[in-house]
Amino acid sequence: MELQDIIDSVNIVDYISQYIDLSEENGEMFGLSPFKTENTPSFSITPETQLFYDFSSGIGGNVLTFIQKYHKCDIYKAIELLKKYANITEEYVDLRLSATKVLKKYKTPENKKPLTQHKILPLNKMSNYENNKSKLQGWVDEGISYEILEKYQVKYDPFDNRIVFPIRDLVGNIISVKGRTLNPDFKEKRIRKYTYFQEIGDIDFIFGYFEHLDIIKEKKEVIVFEGEKSVMLAETWDVCNTGAILTSHLNDFQLLILIKLGVRVVFALDKEIDISTDKNIKKLARFVKVEYIKDTNNYLALKDAPVDKGYITFKELYEGRKSFN
Repeated sequence: MELQDIIDSVNIVDYISQYIDLSEENGEMFGLSPFKTENTPSFSITPETQLFYDFSSGIGGNVLTFIQKYHKCDIYKAIELLKKYANITEEYVDLRLSATKVLKKYKTPENKKPLTQHKILPLNKMSNYENNKSKLQGWVDEGISYEILEKYQVKYDPFDNRIVFPIRDLVGNIISVKGRTLNPDFKEKRIRKYTYFQEIGDIDFIFGYFEHLDIIKEKKEVIVFEGEKSVMLAETWDVCNTGAILTSHLNDFQLLILIKLGVRVVFALDKEIDISTDKNIKKLARFVKVEYIKDTNNYLALKDAPVDKGYITFKELYEGRKSFN
């Protein structure tokens, strides 16, 4: 008998519900993690695929994986437990052939880009660029202090005529340098406004996370912007429990980061963004308290970030934030 036949004979929801209280939401099942102590459910099962994932511990797989992790046993003991549950008495189980079938069933699609392995750059990477205050004056005029620009190692690249700053992963490694052109005719000349000097692939980080993790945990809240400049401007005002997702939507990696943080998340994206259509923000709201800033008084232009009209306006927008339903 093949192992996959045994796995397929058991409904994963029925099996796991012996150990966890589950509730259904939008076709998925949720419950408290069996692997870590928690108050907010972060354990999910997708009945359609017969797979589970525990956001709090990062453990996921099929029913056999669950048995191994829950009962802390090897695969052979797990198979025996699964056979006993399914009332299967046949002794021989073909592990080799089963593995081949599983790999074929769950293999990565050929057109799916593999995850990027970030190349770590030297910590002194930014020493290659200039401390040119005159070139940074535009950002200072927008309200970002020189002290904050220095903290984030914002400098000038004369070769490309760009303002540049490092992009760091969750533990502080520099994985790229991002540049913002100072050419006023960049659109006509088809020059990229922003560019990464080293490809980063999947955005599996949040800008400012490394710098702000302690204050985020202390305040039990993170304010999420789209862009890096919003993080820098807010910190100039001593608002330091922030991060930026570098795009207009929350991706799968950032979803997991925020779930693991376990703090209240306040989305302060650009005015034109409607977060109610973001599937990952809907998922996030199952695990943590989610709020958002909405400009009901029309203080902002369509493409403005909530910080773009100054601290007083931002404070009013923040204090009027709404709960995500």
